[in-house]
Amino acid sequence: MKILKAKYILICDENFTVLKNKSIAFDDKIKKTGDFKELLTLYPDAEIYDFGDDIVMPGLINSHTHLEFSANKTNLIYGDFIKWVESIVKNRDDLSKKAKGTIIKNAINSLANSGVTTIGEISSFGASLKECVNSPLRVVYFNELLGANESVVEKNWDNFLKRFENSNKFKNDLFIPAASIHAPYSTHPILTKRLCEFARKNKILISTHFLESNHENLWLRKGSGEFKKWLKNFSQNPKPFYSIKEFIENFEGIKTLFIHCVYLKEFEILDKKLHSIIHCAYSNRLLSKKSLNLKEVLKNDINLCIATDGLSSNISLNLFDELRANLLIHKDFDLQNLAKFLLLASTLNPAKALNLNLGSLEVGKIADIAVFKGFEVSDEKQIPLQLILNTKEAKNIFIKGEKIK
Repeated sequence: MKILKAKYILICDENFTVLKNKSIAFDDKIKKTGDFKELLTLYPDAEIYDFGDDIVMPGLINSHTHLEFSANKTNLIYGDFIKWVESIVKNRDDLSKKAKGTIIKNAINSLANSGVTTIGEISSFGASLKECVNSPLRVVYFNELLGANESVVEKNWDNFLKRFENSNKFKNDLFIPAASIHAPYSTHPILTKRLCEFARKNKILISTHFLESNHENLWLRKGSGEFKKWLKNFSQNPKPFYSIKEFIENFEGIKTLFIHCVYLKEFEILDKKLHSIIHCAYSNRLLSKKSLNLKEVLKNDINLCIATDGLSSNISLNLFDELRANLLIHKDFDLQNLAKFLLLASTLNPAKALNLNLGSLEVGKIADIAVFKGFEVSDEKQIPLQLILNTKEAKNIFIKGEKIK
């Protein structure tokens, strides 16, 4: 048993409870919160962690990363989604070769250093498998499937199965295999239907990039625009595989992470109990020229999570950089209320999306904990906002109650 004490403990429950000068007793799960002396009486042999004036909260959850592109710095083209996709196709083999071993390990370490204890990793090639398996972090590993040409459906499906089965060998409570459909413009309906059936049968999570750019928006809604020209590189007479509604219907009854949704209007047809939206502000600005309509997401009561995306469309995997970007772009919201929401969108909400019993420091939740340097405030209501504005890295993290170096 362990007991930690700190000046402020952000529980990150639905009410955003903040405890002052209190303590938490935990082993691999949160056992009790209260006064230090009370907990010490209950657990006299507990190991003590005194964090003084620091701030304690649940470990952060970065629910959408692409570690296999961590070698990118200036290789890819930003400002237009089609040009970016073309640069991905041109550079992906080289970036994939470079992003092995040390580069991916360093990317994981940068995530941990910022207070992240869980990631949702999209794997296109399986190149990040070894580092994710050996990582101290909890990893939900989304094996990605794509392929627009019907002639290679079986080949692509077999390749996916091999990668999934390989990742499934390492399944445990810190490494959770999952699946991902790349996007509606890049994935043939046969593959989408087959993978969704696979996810239902095996009760696994699924994710998909969706309506990330206006090019994709025009393509799915009207069958026109630059996407039609670009897709002619792969098909003589390309046509949209789905309408918006038809694509979403594939995910009926499946716990699904819809990534981006910048141009989605039909929020009401998402399943509030099973579907979540993952918002990547930096990536959307660099590739899509538009931000998610956060008011509509909240109006429709959709679970929303904040993530960094990969270094293919961001300059940082530090989730606090992403939170600061969100403070700036969602200017119609009160800053203090937005700050609290953003912290929940990087703890409690992604835990729900990833179907994990963590994300808050409530009794019975898994003890994933982050400790950040404390600071003086003239108004304690400002703590969530000032934490986002002034924090770069964590002092300590615990995963399943164990302190991680």
